[in-house]
Amino acid sequence: MDEAEGYADEWEFSAGAGLSSRLTIVIDPKNTLFDATVGQRWLFQLIGGQRPEPDFSIFFEEWTADYVSDIWRGQRPYWDAMKEYLCSKGLSGGHVDELWRAASRKFPELESGGKPFPEVLQIMEHIRQYGVELICLWETTQQVEPRAREQNWTKGFDQVVTSQELGCAASNVFAYQQLRTQIGESVCVLHSAEARSLAAAARAGWLTLAIGRNAPAAASVSLSNWADLIPWAALRGNRQAA
Repeated sequence: MDEAEGYADEWEFSAGAGLSSRLTIVIDPKNTLFDATVGQRWLFQLIGGQRPEPDFSIFFEEWTADYVSDIWRGQRPYWDAMKEYLCSKGLSGGHVDELWRAASRKFPELESGGKPFPEVLQIMEHIRQYGVELICLWETTQQVEPRAREQNWTKGFDQVVTSQELGCAASNVFAYQQLRTQIGESVCVLHSAEARSLAAAARAGWLTLAIGRNAPAAASVSLSNWADLIPWAALRGNRQAA
């Protein structure tokens, strides 16, 4: 039995014993509430030329694995890291400077993704009626962090926590240890489109939630679509909907 399954059993035992079974769902909004690939796809098109990588996701694999953690911790400027990465991919310094001039004004805003998926926001509002606490765990840069409080989609959450505030990326176990301390006594569930984040939460003893057919990794709870989250939360929420 893995750690996530063990925590599920702990939840059932606590509820049966009359102890707290408050439910908190933490959501990584990237590629769950909005398309967070907008910036990378656009930049890949700007790079142009005959690249050995067939699409943007492969081109940026090493970027995601080796570069972004320092950015999300607020320890390195976004474009400082991006320039180094593009040069490591064989682009000339002059080409990288041209890309910077073309794209820097649109970043890091493009890291915020496209417009939020309206049907997901509606489902989240429905879930909150059951007393479920919703927290956003957003990996974002220092420059865009103040805007996190102003984005319309953040109003669907009880709280927004950024990676910069935690001092680590969402793929770090320490993020979920810190969050559990902040949340207090509650059953903590993470929904993310990132396999590494789901694995880190599971190692911290959290339940993990995957929604849709293209789930990035096995999770404690798998649902076919967002609408299925409503009855799931209703059975485990903290109060009946009005």
